[in-house]
Amino acid sequence: MDIWRSLSGMLTAEITSADPSAALTAIQSAAIPIYDIEKAGDLTIRFRLSRRDKKQLKSIAEKRGDTLRFCGRQGVFWTMNGIVRRPVLLIGMAALLGISCWVPSRVFFIRVEGNVTVPTNQIIEQAQKCGIGFGASRREVRSEKMKNALLGVMPQLQWAGVNTYGCVALITVRERNDLEKPSEPPKVSSIIAIRDGIIRDLTVLNGNALCKPGQAVKAGQVLISGYTDCGICIQATHARGEIYAETQRELTAFFPTEYASRMRATGSQKKYSLIIGKKRINFFKGSGISCGSCAKIYKEQYVNLPGGFRLPVALVTEEYITYEQEPTVIDAGEQILYDFAKQYLAQRMIAGKICTAGETITPMEGICRLDGVYSCYEMIGITRIEESLTDYGKNN
Repeated sequence: MDIWRSLSGMLTAEITSADPSAALTAIQSAAIPIYDIEKAGDLTIRFRLSRRDKKQLKSIAEKRGDTLRFCGRQGVFWTMNGIVRRPVLLIGMAALLGISCWVPSRVFFIRVEGNVTVPTNQIIEQAQKCGIGFGASRREVRSEKMKNALLGVMPQLQWAGVNTYGCVALITVRERNDLEKPSEPPKVSSIIAIRDGIIRDLTVLNGNALCKPGQAVKAGQVLISGYTDCGICIQATHARGEIYAETQRELTAFFPTEYASRMRATGSQKKYSLIIGKKRINFFKGSGISCGSCAKIYKEQYVNLPGGFRLPVALVTEEYITYEQEPTVIDAGEQILYDFAKQYLAQRMIAGKICTAGETITPMEGICRLDGVYSCYEMIGITRIEESLTDYGKNN
């Protein structure tokens, strides 16, 4: 059945006649197109036709005295006709379609990561006050306005980012290292680069930008100055902004793939010594460590007098326990190094991600070495307090 016949609707008909061949001839003479003709019995034939020819077929069957029966419906027309005649189902489908279009555009769950000292519930509560709550629009949640509002109400956060994944809003934060409130007004500050890189994104909230996207900068270079030349005066302020750059990092890491594990204990030995003041008298020769498979338990027992006074005299007991060693080989050393490199680099960034990685694994005797070169997209700007013009005049 082609698409056009499906849209118009098809019927399956059975005609019982004394002369089935004559019945088919009469139908074809009336120019009624029929399809899939098959013999259902000695005097019965079955075929399909368009629903529009139903009345004409009935008329032909009545004139010939044949028995006509419709035993099936096919096509999109009958499916849609059945749905239209069921209003409850139609309303439910419309509601389901509306919900399917509306739900993905909203936020129903909030997750927080990156916080250590600031409670998660406090961040979620402040985020809801800023508009990041149940049923909030995903488009509004991802805006720069939301992120700045969250940083404004929570000064203990250094950076915050909001991303959405389906109906989940993920708030990624980085806490400030200095949580003490300044006892004096903030001094003039600038934002400098902590790493070499090529500027990709630049957002200046306060201060004078000294760089632009596409420019290569070096570590220590001033990116946003706290001083702005206004012509007749110089404005001093606290520079604020975000600078993301393309940087390159190199990493070399080692991981042991073969080592000896301790199994059951095979024996123990105790050795004693005496401590008098700062001197120590050993009652044995040597260090007491017989092999590398030993475990050492060290214990000091000082002489205590009544009243809680302790004399500077102690008996030292050193117990050495020997163990059987079994060689252990780790087959997943390469994957462990890959995971460590990603985690280590992410911790070294203020904010950002690894774009591309060129990693080389070199198997060595008992160890596995990783040499990697990583292209990163990260924030490279940090705040540096500048010497104010007043302080500069006093010092000179």
